[in-house]
Amino acid sequence: MSLVSFDVKGAYNGVYKDRLLQRLRARGIPSDLLKWIGAFCSGRTATIVVNGQASEVKELEQAGLPQGSPLSPILFLFFNADLVQQRIDQNGGAIAFVDDYTAWTVGKTAAENMDRLQAIVQRATAWESRSGASFEGDKTAFIHFTRNSRQSADELISVKGEEVQPTASVKVLGLIMDSRLRYQEHTARAATRGLQAAMALKRLRGLSPSVTRKLFNVTVAPVVDYASSVWTDARRASAERVLMRV
Repeated sequence: MSLVSFDVKGAYNGVYKDRLLQRLRARGIPSDLLKWIGAFCSGRTATIVVNGQASEVKELEQAGLPQGSPLSPILFLFFNADLVQQRIDQNGGAIAFVDDYTAWTVGKTAAENMDRLQAIVQRATAWESRSGASFEGDKTAFIHFTRNSRQSADELISVKGEEVQPTASVKVLGLIMDSRLRYQEHTARAATRGLQAAMALKRLRGLSPSVTRKLFNVTVAPVVDYASSVWTDARRASAERVLMRV
């Protein structure tokens, strides 16, 4: 299995109103709602305040989608749907969360997957040029997953004319995945961050056991347990001991 990960630069700020409305219209959104969304994305202004002094109010030519609005994530799903929407099956698939886009392909060897990876890259960069969006070049990464060293490959993929080398690990939505899918790096990171949170909690004195348990459940456990349904089956005895310290 081979995976490539992209990061959309600016995400919400890079959404062009006309392209967004075009994609909403293509997916059957009613015209009255399109007018409302068009108005929502238009006429935005900005000012900068420093030490109580405000700059002149300027109209934003390219406002994108406002950060913090509950509508923005929904509209962004329509904006990048053409990029993400594909069937997930035994041959591969794709997922996205706001500015993170990840696609993968499954083959018998890494070399077999290279052509498919390059096709994924070409499809993503074509969407980029059509959308006016931009991928962060230095955050583009790809990796081969295998436990057989003879099936690995050192070939490079080309992303907008720049060659990208395969990495030993990649982070997907906060989960660190290594090439052998042992999750040792992620387990160590979870243990370290969990121990830091536990030590911070230990400094609080005079708390009842019930309050301490509640604080543990909301500050320590989520740090350690994040994505545990993915990586716990692959953990080893050494990782178990480290986690039990927390």
